[in-house]
Amino acid sequence: MTSKTFKYVVAATTGVVFALGATFTTLASPKSGGILNFVVGSKIPSYDGHRETTFGMIHPIRPFYSLLIRVNPDNPADPADFKCDLCEGDVPAGENGGTKYTFKILKGVKFHDGTPLTSADIKATFDKIIFPPEGVPSSRKAFFKMVGSVEAPDDHTIVFNLDFPSGSFIPALATPFNFVYSKKDLDTHGFEWHKKNVNGTGPFKFVEHIPGQHVAGEKYAGYHFEGQPYLDGFKAISAPKMAVRLNAIRADQASIEFRGFPPKAR
Repeated sequence: MTSKTFKYVVAATTGVVFALGATFTTLASPKSGGILNFVVGSKIPSYDGHRETTFGMIHPIRPFYSLLIRVNPDNPADPADFKCDLCEGDVPAGENGGTKYTFKILKGVKFHDGTPLTSADIKATFDKIIFPPEGVPSSRKAFFKMVGSVEAPDDHTIVFNLDFPSGSFIPALATPFNFVYSKKDLDTHGFEWHKKNVNGTGPFKFVEHIPGQHVAGEKYAGYHFEGQPYLDGFKAISAPKMAVRLNAIRADQASIEFRGFPPKAR
């Protein structure tokens, strides 16, 4: 993955998460409540972030999931500023000459089905992304060529062992498609389950998806960032045609399209 490619992917896909679950310390004090309606300009091929590459999936589905680390939502314009999402403290520096990264996993986090999060879930997630079984697609496997192994020595520690130091490792971890999945779900249902099912630890719980119409989510009361999300829910309205998206915003049926519109359409 080139630095240019990564900056484009992260910066362009941060908007929806910033709006739905950011801390907003640099803005006016947020008020809780309300439903955010936004329009999405492409279809959802599946719910599986590990295989998909489209904005049409990331905008409506990413709010249901957490990442190990993410672009700092208080500074989204800087794609090199990262913070922990499911880990404690600051993003760790590399050890052993930049070939070992150790993360302490947050305690008390639960998936939406009530299953506690442990480092085993992080390991299972990145094993699927980095070392997928034959026949299982992983769109970001190539981002992690430097990783030799992933270890979970205890319930709240995850270790990435690199074959060689690489400045692209931390940015690769923060790619917004790296949804953290439950090991239980992967073990029980297999690697295809997340194409059509959702179970994350993100700020919103899945409510419904009516193909061709919308995806809806509701506030997750057990979210691990206290006081968040501020919204009670969201509705991602499917509208592949630009004219439909523009009319929805002009008619106050939707508030925003996170990818924006070209100047000629404004």
